[in-house]
Amino acid sequence: MFKTSILRSSTKNFSILPASEALDRNVLGGAALAFGLIAFGVLIGGQWLNFLNPASMLIVLGGTLGATMIHFSSYDLRSAWNAFKNVMRSEEPQSIERIDSLVRMAHLVRQNGLLVLEREARTTGDPFLRMALELTVDGQKPEEVRRILETEMATARDRGERAVQVFETMGQYAPAMGLIGTLIGLIQMLGALDNPQTVGPAMAVALVTTLYGALLANLFFLPVAGKLRNRLQAEALVKAISVEGAISLGQQENPIVLEQRLQSFMPLNSFNN
Repeated sequence: MFKTSILRSSTKNFSILPASEALDRNVLGGAALAFGLIAFGVLIGGQWLNFLNPASMLIVLGGTLGATMIHFSSYDLRSAWNAFKNVMRSEEPQSIERIDSLVRMAHLVRQNGLLVLEREARTTGDPFLRMALELTVDGQKPEEVRRILETEMATARDRGERAVQVFETMGQYAPAMGLIGTLIGLIQMLGALDNPQTVGPAMAVALVTTLYGALLANLFFLPVAGKLRNRLQAEALVKAISVEGAISLGQQENPIVLEQRLQSFMPLNSFNN
């Protein structure tokens, strides 16, 4: 009944947690705090125009992007971009909410039978949960359901890790490109030593390139990579709960027993609030 749609959904199931349109407040707050305080420190020190150099930014950004394009395939780059857009938005599905949803489905299954999961599969916004419910309704054996879903989990995790690697690699390239830009500036400066008045400004411009590389790496590329990895871990937990829940639904397990089993996936401090 659902085999065709299962195969179709498995090829699209890449998103790092379904995301809302609202931006993550932690992302906005952290970016504002970091860049705001750095900009404030520059303004206090005076001569802030010395920190603006378009050529330096072109060297760092162009070199970083070019090296990353050589390093990764176009598919990896597109996946990283899509993951970045998703991770900048607020997380929607949480593990506790997923447990509540599965327990609710367990009550429905006990009352109305497995076919009630067809409606749940159509209405859910999570492709992985939809696949799990479709496999359950399709009458697959529990071990087969687990095998298919765990394979999909591993595949999605590998794709997500590639996106993380893209940003981690950019975080490594950016400081190196900053150093290259600094060396270029120093070479140009040494060529103009006959004019001592230009040595100081030229040295400042050369060092700005290193600054740009360090800022991009430590305030953008590496934090984004860390955010993606944290989101992957959250997604893995939600999917593990979904796998166990779908198998239990197929066996029409007691909702109370199901809830206790699924709660065992959660850290102890998850239920304090």
